[in-house]
Amino acid sequence: MYRTVLRLVLGIFLSAAGLSPAFSASWPDRPVKIVVTQGSGSGSDIMARLIAQYMGPELGQSVIVENRPGASGIIGDEYVAHSKSDGYTLLFSSTAPLLVAPLMLPDAKFRYSDLMPVAPVMRAQFVVLVANKPGAPKTLAELLDKVRAGKTAYSSAGLGTMTHLASELLLKKAGLSATHVPYKGSGQSLSDLIGGQVLFSSDSLTASMPLIKSGRLRALAVTGPKRSPSLPDVPTLSESGFPGLSISTIGGLFGPKGIPAPIAGRIYAAVAQAQKNPAMIASFAKLDTDVLAISNEQFAADFRHDAVSWGQLLTQLHLKKGQ
Repeated sequence: MYRTVLRLVLGIFLSAAGLSPAFSASWPDRPVKIVVTQGSGSGSDIMARLIAQYMGPELGQSVIVENRPGASGIIGDEYVAHSKSDGYTLLFSSTAPLLVAPLMLPDAKFRYSDLMPVAPVMRAQFVVLVANKPGAPKTLAELLDKVRAGKTAYSSAGLGTMTHLASELLLKKAGLSATHVPYKGSGQSLSDLIGGQVLFSSDSLTASMPLIKSGRLRALAVTGPKRSPSLPDVPTLSESGFPGLSISTIGGLFGPKGIPAPIAGRIYAAVAQAQKNPAMIASFAKLDTDVLAISNEQFAADFRHDAVSWGQLLTQLHLKKGQ
């Protein structure tokens, strides 16, 4: 009788948590999917595939990456936000797609509160870029002089992305303006920058470094607090006349709100263990991205803080819905 009652109580508890009594032994019993809101070859795509590669063995299951680009990330964000909270559908995302795009895009049918942080993964800065061709600016000061001299345009990976906001914030600090040309990802944005359709762009080092190394793009300034080891001769924004200006992003894995704590804990543990793998550490270093090895509680707190900061900044930049 006692055992029957115990099993009944345990079953009710696990059911309320969204789990079956066999959870601890069976989860995950099928592949886990990570959704990326940008296209193949983007910085987010590369990072997600890396984390999937190294966390899979820790979970004992394949971790697959699915690209759902478009609408500055809200397509993929909404898909995950409305998925079942069973831990099998995750989102790899970062500051702007989660905190900024929903405030700027009238079609966004989700808010950050619809998702929950599961595991911190990375922190990265950006780089201000121009095409590497005769006559192109060789310094940030020369670029801003060109913007000041007449009508110019810059590209981004999409409205409300950090590649958009980084350029807008720089222009705001310089007291300038330029036409924003958004694309569906870094690939198209940087391709048209090379082709001369726009004057400049700000993008991740992950996405732009191959084009910098091949000589098709020229890096004028990095946006973080210190120079990139891969671009030691490229100054920071602070060194380029904007003391104190630093722009970076944090990112990681998120899931639909309501993932049971034991499942979320398994995912966090798998990522944390993967982050200790020397091969993964080396891969991140090659991508000029820092491993973000902090507790999930700190990760969530950082996002809550950034949500307030970026909301205030959007007002200061006069970036409203639909712009």
